[in-house]
Amino acid sequence: MTDEEHFTVWNEAGEESEANIFAAELLMPEFLFKPQTRGKEPSLKLVDDLAGIFHTSTLATIIQYWKYTNEPVAVVFSKGWDMKSFSPFEGGWPRIKYGRIHEHSAAGERLAKKTGDLGKMVRTPAYAWLEGFENDTRHDIMEDSRYLDWYDRMISLLWLKFDLEDDD
Repeated sequence: MTDEEHFTVWNEAGEESEANIFAAELLMPEFLFKPQTRGKEPSLKLVDDLAGIFHTSTLATIIQYWKYTNEPVAVVFSKGWDMKSFSPFEGGWPRIKYGRIHEHSAAGERLAKKTGDLGKMVRTPAYAWLEGFENDTRHDIMEDSRYLDWYDRMISLLWLKFDLEDDD
């Protein structure tokens, strides 16, 4: 397995996944990690700050962040326009549309070279990422996407900052 392939080995059965999870728990145990996330809005900048505190990789840190934050977040890993894996929102709702990255997402705009890395969360139409919102132009989610050169992958942190069940 190449370094690039190791990138998404976090939620698969096997020794590599178990080793990644064990190392993350050893270096960023819940009792130390979780207090660092309280009261802070999700972003890849926050993940970078946490990685600096714990001396860990962005990938390991974002997985722990997803696992321990109280915020409704999901993480998507993609290569080019194709999603490779994701960590869903807690409870499985809303569901992420697996497949091709949508051109109206921040990740899609980066891939199309319409924007660069904005370095912050941006408002994104819910239909760009979520099942059941295909014709819905009223609801948005927040997204922070970054291309990681070393892994030749895009990482997207999605946050449900707004109420998706509200009809207003």
